[in-house]
Amino acid sequence: MQFGTRDEFNYCECSVCGCLQLVNPPDDISKYYPQNYFSFQQQKKSSLKEKLNVYRDKYVLSNKNLVGNILSKIYGAPTYTNWIVNAGVNFESEILDVGCGAGELLNRMGNAGFKNAMGIDLFIDNDIHYKNGVQILKKSLFEINSRFDFVMMHHSLEHLPDQHKVFKKLYNILKPKKTLLIRIPICSSVAWKRYRENWFALEAPRHYYIHSEKSIKFMADKHGFKIKNISYDSRSIQFWASIQYQKDIPLMDEKSYFVNPKESIFPDKEIKEFEEETKILNKNGGADQAVIYLERIN
Repeated sequence: MQFGTRDEFNYCECSVCGCLQLVNPPDDISKYYPQNYFSFQQQKKSSLKEKLNVYRDKYVLSNKNLVGNILSKIYGAPTYTNWIVNAGVNFESEILDVGCGAGELLNRMGNAGFKNAMGIDLFIDNDIHYKNGVQILKKSLFEINSRFDFVMMHHSLEHLPDQHKVFKKLYNILKPKKTLLIRIPICSSVAWKRYRENWFALEAPRHYYIHSEKSIKFMADKHGFKIKNISYDSRSIQFWASIQYQKDIPLMDEKSYFVNPKESIFPDKEIKEFEEETKILNKNGGADQAVIYLERIN
């Protein structure tokens, strides 16, 4: 329903942990990653905005410039810097982003001063080499043999078919006592219970698995990790996009709030209500996206 193909797929729901698993994956998954898939897009930014971002990022990470200090007070800290600080990562750390698309986050990190950040994504057309030294390679996780201080998976874990094999590989490429950051949709959420097959984050068939907090703990315990922290970063799209799907409106449709907010079925008041409910769920639990920090035990 993101692109409106309306192809149908089946999921089973584990009666023990609640994890959802795709039963009938397509023979060719690549056709569900068209070139306009959002993570493949390289955003065009003005050189001024990029420079201001560099000042702000460097200040938040190192407290060393006045311009960055001012910008951080006006706009706050960029979200990714919280992940970096919580993981105990510095500018010299070896960092891998798995399933990073065009690598927009890594490019920004490279501009801020991270010297050893790289990304991989099997579905990009070709390798990408940014001027700051950041490389995005057209590779799968299982082609990587180096070891890292910090591994990130921003909404990519759910796109991989064999979760046990994935966790074994993640354990092998992460150095002892270092951090794995996973951001994923969560099926133990209000949105899943409310919308079921119309839930926006189901994203069939790209999502092979959608975990619950319970199933993530099971995987962590089995594969040598411990959960350090779980927080939530859902957006109001969990509500309005799911309602659109109920009404047979794909995300990329001309009537979609995502494409034409003023032409959508939602008045501003309703969008604000979705945003307020999202804030509450992010704070109290029940939101449909989780930020999970896992530490390799030994």
